[in-house]
Amino acid sequence: MISSVKAFILAVGLVAAVAPVALAADTVSLGYDIRKEGESIGKEQVRIARADDGTAVVDVQTKTRAKVLFLEFRYDHSRREEWRNGAMVRMVADTDDDGSKFHLEAERSAGGWNLTVNGQASERPGDLLPLTLWGRSILEKSELFSIIDAKPYKVRVEALGSEQVSVGGQMVTAEHFRMSGGVERDLWYGSDGFLLRATFQRSGYPIEIVRE
Repeated sequence: MISSVKAFILAVGLVAAVAPVALAADTVSLGYDIRKEGESIGKEQVRIARADDGTAVVDVQTKTRAKVLFLEFRYDHSRREEWRNGAMVRMVADTDDDGSKFHLEAERSAGGWNLTVNGQASERPGDLLPLTLWGRSILEKSELFSIIDAKPYKVRVEALGSEQVSVGGQMVTAEHFRMSGGVERDLWYGSDGFLLRATFQRSGYPIEIVRE
C-alpha cells in the first residue's frame, strides 16, 4: 500500500497534540531529532501529562521532510494516547504520508482492541499495544500494531545490557534492547523509562532517533 521509497519515512513515527490534562500532577516533555544517514530530517515532540488519579495523556507531534534522489517526501503524524493505571485504554492518530492520509482510532475492550482505520472497523484480541516507542511498555509485548494503519506485528525483544549513549552532548547510561520479527529496532531507554535513542534500517537507509 505504501511505496518502498517512502516506507522509511513512515517508520519514524514514535508517539497527537491534545489539550492539557485537568488536575495534572506532573508533565514531562521529550524532544527527539530524527536523522537519515546522519542528517536531520525532522523532529518529534512528546508531552506526557500525568494526573493524581492514575490517568495520563501522551501528546505527540512528528514532522519529517526527506529527499531521496530528486524527490522530496513529507511525513506528518499526530497522536493522542490515553492511559489509566499504566495501561493504554485509547488512542487516536492522524497521519499524512506524502498525501496518503490515515485516521486511526483504537479503544481497549475486555478482550482486546476495537480499531477503526479510515472508517473501516476491526477487532484485535489480546493484551497488545501499538508501536509507541517513547516508553518501555512495548518491550513486554510479543504482539503490537501500527500507529498508522493498525497493521499487526509479532515481535521478539532481547535485552543487550547497559551502554553509554550521547544525549544532548553528554554521555548517559542506557539499557539497550533489540526488537526483531515484524518490526526491527534497536532501542535504548534511560533510567526514567523513556526512550533515549532508536536505530533501524528503512529501504536501505539508516534512521536514527535521538533525544535532544
